[in-house]
Amino acid sequence: MASSINIPRQPSNQRDETFRKWKAESFPTQTPHFYDPKNMMDKKLYNYAAEDRFDELFDHLRRLSSMDELSSIIYSQGSPSGNSLLHVSASHGMKDVTELLLQHFPILITAKNFHDDTALHLAAGAGQLETTKVLINKAKGHGEATDFYNILEVKNDRGNTALHEAVIHRHHAVARFLVSECSELCYTENKDHESPLYHAVENRDKDMLSILMRAIPHHDVDLLKNLKGKSLVHAAVQGRKRGT
Repeated sequence: MASSINIPRQPSNQRDETFRKWKAESFPTQTPHFYDPKNMMDKKLYNYAAEDRFDELFDHLRRLSSMDELSSIIYSQGSPSGNSLLHVSASHGMKDVTELLLQHFPILITAKNFHDDTALHLAAGAGQLETTKVLINKAKGHGEATDFYNILEVKNDRGNTALHEAVIHRHHAVARFLVSECSELCYTENKDHESPLYHAVENRDKDMLSILMRAIPHHDVDLLKNLKGKSLVHAAVQGRKRGT
C-alpha cells in the first residue's frame, strides 16, 4: 500500500489570495473540438490535481514554452484510464483545482475517458458532492440551457448517467443534489434498461429510493410508463437474491 504524503497547506488567507491570482491569469491555448488523450499524463501533474495543489499545477502550466505544449498537456494527455486533469481533480474532491481548470479550460467539462465517463460521472460515482456542485454550476453558466441538461444526461459506455453512478455507489447526498437539478434522470435507462430507480430497489437502499421518489413531480402520473425497461419488481427480486 502506498504511504500517504502530507502536503503542507498554505494559511487560509494566503491560499485564497493565490487562488484569486490564478483565477485572473490568462492561459491562451489552441482549443480543440474535443479531448483526445493520446499521450500519458505526467505523474507530477496528476498528483497536483489529485491533491488540490493548484499553485504548483498552474505555475507549471504558466512556465510552458509554447501554446502547443500547453494545449497538448490539457487536451491530449491523460491517465492510464484516459482521465483528464479535470477528471482527476473532480473525482478526488479537489474543489479549487476543479474550479480553476473549468475557468481556463471549460471544454474539459465535456471530456470523456476511455470508458466514456465525464468528470461528472467520476465525481458522482466517488461521492464528491463539492466538485459535483462545481461542475453543475459551471455547466449552468456556460452556453445554452440545453447544454446544461446535456451534461446531466451524458452516458458512459455502460449507458449510465452521473445519477446512475451515484445511486449504484450509494452516495445519497450527491444523488439528492442531481435529482434536484433534473428529476427526469430518475428513470433514464442505461444499456441494460436499468434506471436509477431500478438500482435503488435492487440495492434495497430505502433512503436512496426515498430521495428519488420525492424528486419526481406529483403530477407525473405517467411514471410507470416512463419505466420501460426492467421492472422495479425484478430489481427487488435481484436484490433479495444478492442478500443486500
